[in-house]
Amino acid sequence: MNKIPVVIDSNKETIMLVDDTPTNMDLLGQMLQSNGYQIVTISSGSQALTEAAQTPPDLILLDINMPEMNGYEVCGLLKADEKLKEIPVIFISGLDDTTDKIKAFSVGGVDYVAKPFRFEEILARVKTHLSLCFARRELKKQNEILQENMRLRDIVDRIARHDLKSPLSSFLLVPEMLLDAPNLTSEQKDLLKMLAESAHRLSETVHRSLDIYKMEQGTYQLTPGSVDVIKIIREVFRELGGLANSKNLSFVVLLDQKPVEEKVVFELQGENFLFFSILSNLIKNAIEASPDDKEILISLSTSPVPTISIKNFGTIPPQIHDRLFQRYVTCGKSKGTGLGMFSARLMARTLGGELTFLPDEVGCTKLILTLSPNSGTLKIPAKKAEDQ
Repeated sequence: MNKIPVVIDSNKETIMLVDDTPTNMDLLGQMLQSNGYQIVTISSGSQALTEAAQTPPDLILLDINMPEMNGYEVCGLLKADEKLKEIPVIFISGLDDTTDKIKAFSVGGVDYVAKPFRFEEILARVKTHLSLCFARRELKKQNEILQENMRLRDIVDRIARHDLKSPLSSFLLVPEMLLDAPNLTSEQKDLLKMLAESAHRLSETVHRSLDIYKMEQGTYQLTPGSVDVIKIIREVFRELGGLANSKNLSFVVLLDQKPVEEKVVFELQGENFLFFSILSNLIKNAIEASPDDKEILISLSTSPVPTISIKNFGTIPPQIHDRLFQRYVTCGKSKGTGLGMFSARLMARTLGGELTFLPDEVGCTKLILTLSPNSGTLKIPAKKAEDQ
């Protein structure tokens, strides 16, 4: 067989034809070449492996019955090579038994054409598998770009966390210094205390943001203790009160379907920081998603397992339902990072629970934090004699 000369052209797809019988392959090579493909013809399996290793083609048309090394062996060795395994292999053979076809696919072939073949059929299959191959390569390239972008974003996040520490020190120190000033009203002192609490919480968030990575890797060491969830909810309300007031929203908190009494304590096992972060994220999202003049309902349940649900009169766009808790998924928020729901579920799972969402009645959304059984304790204050 005369080897068809190859003119290297990076704009053309290269097809390798491997067959020890020249007649059909010469004709097929000329036809494919006339349709714009770059052709390499090879007469043996070992030579095909050598040529492919030096200059990988975009697709291989491979005969089965060849001396020394048959097509099955050639395909198997190609698929075992990390650099060559993605090259699509189409078998062209006079063998037309079902077992031959099954074996061809089992060793990694993407298609099988029996001789005698029609050129139009070969051309259609070549076009299809080249398109699929290029689509896979493009997808792989996009995934690599995405992974690199995520890596760079993580680096930027770490730099930002580091750079935030200096200005945060002022927010931590100044309110404490001002609290010692004379002639402050009780309202001014309350505001300074609120500012100091927020600064400490922000500082803790910055310092502990690395914990998110540990949670993803499953290496985070949880230090559980008793956490009063009702107290945390009230702290979140206080911090987000301005945002809620701007939309004229009201909060309703129920415990086992009844309004929460003033001194009732609902303790869950976990970490204060994790519960605050989860609830702050979810309540803030509920406020932002809610229409004006509505209420946000927070329901606490003690049985059959401890749960916290947050319901608002807003909807999550259907196009992100299946991806709501994935990293960087957001919709309709010009400044949204897409990390709130992602980190909230991660923290919930770190606590041994789960975070889910339920499109409730028409126009409503309910997010449900479910904790592990026996992790909650309800404490109801005893009534004083004068109250009885």
